[in-house]
Amino acid sequence: MNNINWSADSRMLAFVEGIKAFRLPRWEQIPTLGLYMDQVVTVIEQALSPVLGFTGEAVITPSMINNYVKLGMVPKPDKKKYSREHIACLLVITILKQASKIGDIRLGIDTALKNGEMGEIYNSFCDYVERWLQIVSSSVVCPDDHVSLNFGYRSDHALFTLAVCSFASYIVTSKMISIIREDERAQEEEHH
Repeated sequence: MNNINWSADSRMLAFVEGIKAFRLPRWEQIPTLGLYMDQVVTVIEQALSPVLGFTGEAVITPSMINNYVKLGMVPKPDKKKYSREHIACLLVITILKQASKIGDIRLGIDTALKNGEMGEIYNSFCDYVERWLQIVSSSVVCPDDHVSLNFGYRSDHALFTLAVCSFASYIVTSKMISIIREDERAQEEEHH
């Protein structure tokens, strides 16, 4: 079994630095003009590849988007064009599906939208994602640092906050696993 010192591993340190710089597009930054499917895929891939790109899996595909529309998680596009609301929903779904069930995500989105405006809720969600990714990833490389989890937590956002924490943990854990697998492959190649 590998005994990696995460706080000294250059790959993990680079990943954590990337997490520190990672920013999701805010509501105001999402295109307001209707986008076609291939454009939506590009926007979402560009936004999420810094945290999901290392997995080797597609961040989102047209068939995924079609499935989310069929499931009623995302409204149908207007004349094959997707709006800001569509893109924000797809970003949230793509993030949360890493750690939550699709039905749970739909419930969370529906619940959140009952308690506020979509733009405000989406921007708060982005803040939570970025903050939790930083907290979880930093805890791996700086385990002795005291990290305060009190950052304006709102009880009406509990569902999203906990799901985002799970997402952040999953992403950092997945990166650790990919580094271990990379090291194991390198060791096997050295022995052959």
